[in-house]
Amino acid sequence: MAASHNFRYGWRWSFAGSGFLALPLLVLSFFLSETPRFLIKKGSMEEAKAYLKTLRKFGAEAELQMLEDLIENEGKGTRKKLSRSPLLLLNIAAQIFQQVSGLDSILFFGPFILRSARYAYNASFVSPLIAGVIRAGVVGLTYPSYSYFGRRRTLVSACLGMVVAQVILHFFLN
Repeated sequence: MAASHNFRYGWRWSFAGSGFLALPLLVLSFFLSETPRFLIKKGSMEEAKAYLKTLRKFGAEAELQMLEDLIENEGKGTRKKLSRSPLLLLNIAAQIFQQVSGLDSILFFGPFILRSARYAYNASFVSPLIAGVIRAGVVGLTYPSYSYFGRRRTLVSACLGMVVAQVILHFFLN
């Protein structure tokens, strides 16, 4: 089995597939607008009002006032509300899909990739652990950057980071 073509080169198809999934995400992220909530937090009330008017024909002013009140009262009992939120479940499902289609393929095939690159057997199993620690660190930095820079800049920088990482891995493994 170790001498078969699929065993030695099959991981590259999985690796390339995860790279192709990042490209549409990168392109489409440039067309995202900031949310009215983010604009209100940053003090751009007129821009938030204009965006709400494009979303809803009627009631934009009332929703703007409601968002202002919600932002003002943030932090009061949010953990209980968050634990029952369908939005939280949707975000968890999206993260699971992202991990299954992206880095997890590298983490799963990591020992095989590194062994084919002639690394020692033990080093090939330590590398997914190191990648997991790095991934946890990136996740820890995502929320502060999301709340400071907004979703568009954070998503664009994450997509660019994925593309750069894919290119670096390509040249490292060839």
